[in-house]
Amino acid sequence: MTRLRTLLLGTGLAASLPHVVAAAEAASTAALKPSISEVASPLVVIHAPTSDGQRATAIVRSPPGKGPYPAIIFLHGGFQKLTLDTLRKDVLLQPTLTQARFLAAGYVTMAATFRSRRDDPQTRDALIDCLAIIDYVKKRPEVDPKNVVVFGASGGGSLALELAGAADVCAVAAGEPATLFYTGMLTKERKDLKELRNHKRYYTPDLRKFTEAKIDRIKRPILIVRSDVHDVNQLNNEDVIPAIKAAGKSIETILYPGHGHGFYNGYNLEVGETVFRDLARFFSRHLSTQPTPIDRKLIKLEPIVHPGPRVERARDPALDTTREPVRSEKKNP
Repeated sequence: MTRLRTLLLGTGLAASLPHVVAAAEAASTAALKPSISEVASPLVVIHAPTSDGQRATAIVRSPPGKGPYPAIIFLHGGFQKLTLDTLRKDVLLQPTLTQARFLAAGYVTMAATFRSRRDDPQTRDALIDCLAIIDYVKKRPEVDPKNVVVFGASGGGSLALELAGAADVCAVAAGEPATLFYTGMLTKERKDLKELRNHKRYYTPDLRKFTEAKIDRIKRPILIVRSDVHDVNQLNNEDVIPAIKAAGKSIETILYPGHGHGFYNGYNLEVGETVFRDLARFFSRHLSTQPTPIDRKLIKLEPIVHPGPRVERARDPALDTTREPVRSEKKNP
């Protein structure tokens, strides 16, 4: 039961869930995650109006009660907008991101999607959608508008870095951000990521100035969680993170060696719990309204189930992890 007890400690529920522990011991030894019923916390689909006359889509879940609660916005990886069915699957199945652990911990959770960047990786459409989602969540009556944080995964991580300089949030975190977007290296004319493995060839002085201008606008604390396998870590380790530090911005990084891209989603129980705790500690330091774990009676433990491949991601070369490991560090900084 070591894993189960670790999970419960991670959500602040261990001391008050003896009946759940007993049931789980009797049922199976599968990796488990907290689950809150849709009766207690409905899935609410919202369409936030954007500044350019479009609508940005997200799914919101809130702890029972009036709040005020802190809120966390999740930005998925990849180039493309997710279908509502895929977004809903993320909400229900992802253990760390979207709704499971953070909802149980007492956050209003919002899983957002945004317009595609496949045709034009440098379009601002996705960023405009994210800003609309942030404005929307702040207006919800159960949310403390001064206590909103963001986590972005891969392509969504690049957007999270943009939001650190463009949005009034408390803090942002990113899982192996795909900074090929952020630095301007991906364009309409240059989309083949295989050509960018040697990023030094394409990271021109003009693109460095372009990136430094964005970094100068950063005004919120940043946490980057990363491994040492995916190629995107080369650009981050060698150029982007050092540039953010050199600009005097608040940035922390945590290394989880040996894990493939997407490890922060939490389907691997051990690393998923660790990432959740690290994210929760980071966000907690920047929140004036702290989350309170929801009533233990509303939480069940369910097996962690991977939803399988996504059509939206299967064609996305940004998530190709069949590459040589990047070994620039050996332990957490």
